[in-house]
Amino acid sequence: MLALLALTMIEATRGSTRSARAELDRARLSAAANAGIVLAVQGLSQASNARRWQPDGRLREVEFAGATLEIRIEDELAKVPLNLIGEEQAEALLAEFGLQGAELETARDAFLDWRDRDDFPQPRGRERDSYARDNIQPRDGPLRSNGELAAIPAIGPALAARMDPFVTVFATGNVRFAEQRATPLAQRVMTERVFAESVNGVAVREGGLAPEDTGRVDDGVTGRPLRIIVRARGADGSAARRNVVIELTENPQRPYVVRARD
Repeated sequence: MLALLALTMIEATRGSTRSARAELDRARLSAAANAGIVLAVQGLSQASNARRWQPDGRLREVEFAGATLEIRIEDELAKVPLNLIGEEQAEALLAEFGLQGAELETARDAFLDWRDRDDFPQPRGRERDSYARDNIQPRDGPLRSNGELAAIPAIGPALAARMDPFVTVFATGNVRFAEQRATPLAQRVMTERVFAESVNGVAVREGGLAPEDTGRVDDGVTGRPLRIIVRARGADGSAARRNVVIELTENPQRPYVVRARD
């Protein structure tokens, strides 16, 4: 009986040790993923154009504290701006993901109604009253995250997830669409006939969104919403992930601000 009790205690100790080791590994990977964000900010902040990391979506691999860091930096201004596109561009965007006919028109109109502030539905759209029975509160204003697309029944979670890498809510009317960094899909959508004015009343012109005249030389990274995606991989295949949107400042006391995090 004493031997059995000892064996039970040994197995319990082993289990606790394994659990503690797994927890420690998770903490190490989490710290490594956080370090990946700092490394990306340092790369973006290089004074030399040649050494500065660009938000071009390329994969960078860095070994850090026994983990492999996979780092991507994306320019949010190179994506389709959900809060600024008009009817034709919304239709072009949805068509890129295979929607057509009545399904396309319904998704387009539902998206436009979700975003606008009036109570007059598009021909195939829905306004607040028709959402009430589904216990859904439409935004009736600019979307605050890409994930909000999933709440629009005509789009849904599956399509929203496919659209997520190509769209953004962080573009405003005082900056230009970053065509040179954009994916072919975003370029096709944004070269559709440009709308006269956005839902927020921000005037735009052919070629993209109107740029802000600040008098500052654009280094391609400062003052722009940049998405940093980090995946920290351990030797055993475990992983930790970070996904944040930052904006670099010119303030050495606070070199960047976090605008969103997943």
